[in-house]
Amino acid sequence: MKQIITYLLLTMLFVLPSRGQESTGSYSLDQLIVEALENNYDIRISETDLDIAELNNTIGNAGMLPTLNWESSLSNNFNDRYDNDNQTGSLQNGVRLNWMLFNGFSAHIRKDRLETMEDLSGGHLALIVENTIQAVVMAYYRALLAEEQLSLLQEVMQLSEDRLQYMEDRVDLGAATSYEALQARTAYLTDKAAYLEQEVNVLSTIRELKYLIGQDEGEAMELSGELAFDAKDYNLDELLSRIENNNQSIQNQYMNLALIEQQRVLQQRSRFPSLNANAGAGHNVMPESLNSASNTPGFSDGYFSYFVNFSLSFTLFDGDRINRNIQIARMEEAIGQTNLEEMKHRLKNQLLNLFDQYRVRRELVEVGQENMETARVNMKLSEEKLRAGAINSFNYRDVQLGYLQTSINYYRSVLNLIDTHTNLVRITGGIVEEFE
Repeated sequence: MKQIITYLLLTMLFVLPSRGQESTGSYSLDQLIVEALENNYDIRISETDLDIAELNNTIGNAGMLPTLNWESSLSNNFNDRYDNDNQTGSLQNGVRLNWMLFNGFSAHIRKDRLETMEDLSGGHLALIVENTIQAVVMAYYRALLAEEQLSLLQEVMQLSEDRLQYMEDRVDLGAATSYEALQARTAYLTDKAAYLEQEVNVLSTIRELKYLIGQDEGEAMELSGELAFDAKDYNLDELLSRIENNNQSIQNQYMNLALIEQQRVLQQRSRFPSLNANAGAGHNVMPESLNSASNTPGFSDGYFSYFVNFSLSFTLFDGDRINRNIQIARMEEAIGQTNLEEMKHRLKNQLLNLFDQYRVRRELVEVGQENMETARVNMKLSEEKLRAGAINSFNYRDVQLGYLQTSINYYRSVLNLIDTHTNLVRITGGIVEEFE
């Protein structure tokens, strides 16, 4: 349960900053992760599943403890023969203890299975925590991308509005035609429509974040931070060793294999004999009120009884059921081992692909940033040329749209790099440490 304790400590470290941030409605990535760890629906469900597994993991549930029952019964018998009524009755009270003393140590195997199931529930919780952190990280940066696009569209829309006003002024002075003014108005309205649509996209991405952290839609949310990422170098051999030792899916598969192996051992223990003990004590009372033949008013007859019994059973023949179950358990164990090998191979391929993507996308971000800065300078120069009459409005519009698309492409390349990095650290089991 060391992993679960790590997550709980991580939550405790960030709870106080998170609470202080709620009053302002502004959230950083760390604070969003804290809110998700506390309120995400999948995490809350998985935590309850872990609590259930912990409650089930007891020696009593494994069958190591005896059962003790209290038994009470009231018996009555009425006979009506030739006008001679006869009533007999008795009241029995007692306790009975039943204990399986030996069953091939199956109770110990069941206890081991319960512990493994608890660990597996903790592993599922750890996996959900990792997936939730990744989802919050990507939703956060998608929201920042949407806001960056909104700012770009607002900038382009403002330039289109300035251009429209400039053209209308030139039409009034007779220096431009109404056709050029109409083209400028069309460009402005197109940019305004794109801006309004992007406002909806921003709200949608914020809504997704609120869902992931379990926040009500009515609460205000503003994001702090910027869409930027400092890409660091990774060593491939080190990443490959991490995926073998730290990947949560692989660790969970190991626990699944342990469960399958324990099931096989449990089937093998069915060949052992079983020894059961049964003990008890009882008190049988026949009160005068229930027995019409009693000659002494108010007299109650009765007796005590005690017993201790042992039973030994051994399966001599059951239609080869035990051997068949053992054989099936071994086959399922082989399937589980094959699934583990397939998972390791598949995850290794994913890691190699992510590593190659990470290197390429890091370079694409550098190229995209330089391209965006060049496009911004080009647009400013084109605006000056437009006002000087060196280029027409169509050329300027092309430059304007080129700047918009180049800027959007740059921010998308940053988001793609963050996505690859997040997948890289998650698949190697380091996403919690990366964002703590």
